[in-house]
Amino acid sequence: MTERTRTRREPLPNLRGEDETEIQLLTQLIESGAWMLSPLRPPTCVIGRIPPEEVTDGGPKYCVSLYSMGNGGVKGLDSGPKHGLTRKEALSKLLFQVETELGRMMITDKREKREREEVRDREERRAGGSGNN
Repeated sequence: MTERTRTRREPLPNLRGEDETEIQLLTQLIESGAWMLSPLRPPTCVIGRIPPEEVTDGGPKYCVSLYSMGNGGVKGLDSGPKHGLTRKEALSKLLFQVETELGRMMITDKREKREREEVRDREERRAGGSGNN
């Protein structure tokens, strides 16, 4: 387990007026959920600061994305970027997107499972019915 993913016993320091423990938890929730969406290339949650010259009054200051690394160090944008005034706000938006994609995946899996079961039941009835004639 790396230092980045290790569960800490003591709270993390408060940087930039944000709870670092909460930031770490949001990041872990995003990465663990996104892993289910892309198990062969586990994504990493990356937080960036929008360059000062591009920030408008009251506009977002942070962006968050999910990246995965391919062969030869080629990076791939998997999801995002999501923007926010704070890191927490941007992470919350990305978490919402990941959770929504997970929900879609679960609903699709349930529908496909039900369809497979219906096909299997029809085949079993057909096989059982042909033996009685």
